[in-house]
Amino acid sequence: VGFLAFANTSAGELVITEQPLEWQDVAHLDGGAVFSNLCAACHGPGGEGNGRAVGAFNRTVPDLTTLSAKNDGVYPYSRVKSAILGKTRVVEHGTIDMPSWGEQFSNVRPSGSALIRHAYARERVRLLTRYIQSLQG
Repeated sequence: VGFLAFANTSAGELVITEQPLEWQDVAHLDGGAVFSNLCAACHGPGGEGNGRAVGAFNRTVPDLTTLSAKNDGVYPYSRVKSAILGKTRVVEHGTIDMPSWGEQFSNVRPSGSALIRHAYARERVRLLTRYIQSLQG
């Protein structure tokens, strides 16, 4: 997992760089901090789909604050979790815009059994899913 930094250059171009984010650092982050580090560049700090990287995509970035409203007032926990895990990927034009965070979180812990790495990833996804739930209007 890396921290994605988005910045505008003097020519107005979007530059995407990646800095290593050690698993020990990620392991201690709560859902809001994980969101700020990994999701806000695209979804915006408040989850409205207005992050700094939005211009790099050929489609709109989902507004995560309206998920419950669009689902008859019920937060679609399982659907959000599946999207974060990468299980409900929609591939358009040969690319996937959002990383499969479940896979990324599983690979970020360098040691331990597959069971430990997957438990670690599930906990990160759970925290992130709960945080997105807190963004609902």
